[in-house]
Amino acid sequence: MKLEFTCGEEITIKEVNKLKLELMTSGKGDVEKELERLKKNKNKVHDIKTEETIDLLDRCAKLWLDDNYSKKHIETLAQITNQSFELVNYEFKSMMQMLLRENIQNTIKRELGEVDILDSWHKTNYGYEHRQPRGIIFHNISGNAFVVIPMSISMGLLSKNCNLVKVSKDEPYFAYAFYKSLCELDETVKDRLSVLYFDSSKTEIYDTIVKNSDGVIHWGGEYSSRIIGEMCAKYQKHMIMHGAKISFEVVDKCDDLNKVSEEIAKDIICWEQKACLSPRVVFLNDKIDVDEFSHCLSASLRKITEVIPKAYLSEWNSVKTIQDRQYCTLKYGMKNERRFKVYSSFNADYTVILSDGMPEKEDINKCFYRFIFVCPYSSKSDVVNYVSENLKDYLQTMGYSGNDEEFIEKMTLLGVSIVTKPGKMSLHEPGTSHDGIHNLKEFTFLVSRQI
Repeated sequence: MKLEFTCGEEITIKEVNKLKLELMTSGKGDVEKELERLKKNKNKVHDIKTEETIDLLDRCAKLWLDDNYSKKHIETLAQITNQSFELVNYEFKSMMQMLLRENIQNTIKRELGEVDILDSWHKTNYGYEHRQPRGIIFHNISGNAFVVIPMSISMGLLSKNCNLVKVSKDEPYFAYAFYKSLCELDETVKDRLSVLYFDSSKTEIYDTIVKNSDGVIHWGGEYSSRIIGEMCAKYQKHMIMHGAKISFEVVDKCDDLNKVSEEIAKDIICWEQKACLSPRVVFLNDKIDVDEFSHCLSASLRKITEVIPKAYLSEWNSVKTIQDRQYCTLKYGMKNERRFKVYSSFNADYTVILSDGMPEKEDINKCFYRFIFVCPYSSKSDVVNYVSENLKDYLQTMGYSGNDEEFIEKMTLLGVSIVTKPGKMSLHEPGTSHDGIHNLKEFTFLVSRQI
């Protein structure tokens, strides 16, 4: 399969889960020409009305929500990401719903105040205010969850910026397919959007892009975040950082174990826990029957796996899950005199580890492909202290079953940026923050007219 990105003369052959991809690869010269092309288009892009972009994104979402259109793309994505067709399709529905007109309008209103704030000056008590695009935004995309692609690109287009998107080597397909679908609907989108692939080891290309951009949004892990952060600091570029985050659930009160466990199972399966907003740990009030809860969670995962199965395209995926299960059994089972139990399928479909001992951070990073720790607590201060000492720099979403506002205040003070009910961790309401910020605000700057 050949992926013809915006520019590039070389071809890189890459095999992902037995799918052979031919990637049109950009060199430094290609990237420099593309940056110059986008720079020349900044004034033209500024004149595009916000409503035109909303209409484009709405039509694109409806195109992807049509099963006849999306089926072949979902099949390809399922193979590349090692997720089942059913799971990718499930994720697609909620992802594309966010690009429908009403949701986009609500996002703009809640983030920026007025839908046409980038088109017009709005009267205030001191004069007038308006928002302007930054210019050229560089989007550095990771491959852990393809949801970031329409999110990042749509924010770049709605903010009237010109956008250069570097796709992930692990999952280069969806950015390419999404870009092509936008071009099918409006050929002029090429004036403000460029999607390309280049060898990540060639830091001189990154250096050239960051130096010639007006802002950078980065989706990735700790290592790549540090490299991009250093480049942005070097050239004093505005940086929007997303990634290297950990999410979890807290069950403080629970009237119906079956219902809550079913909702938590929904959170666990999304993106096979590879996205920042997928839970890795469930902290459980020990006044609740912890053994019964763990049994219910295991049963819920088994039930949902029958409807939305786990894929087994990679032999290593299954082997590693079982190895991690055995590793945790030895590490935590040996030192837990009071309570330790593993609830799992006979193969690698899911793993629930009930342990009195809180997991070390390195072991939380083993929680992928429906692998979850259940950790009882006697006092909510135990959760606060554990999170403060182990996860403070990596916090994102907390699924919470309870009604203690003081506890929510403490967790958000530590750095949790999103609190949802169980089952809603991947379903952000339009206009809510992501990693504690609004991307549209970060992609633009506020100007005032006081005359």
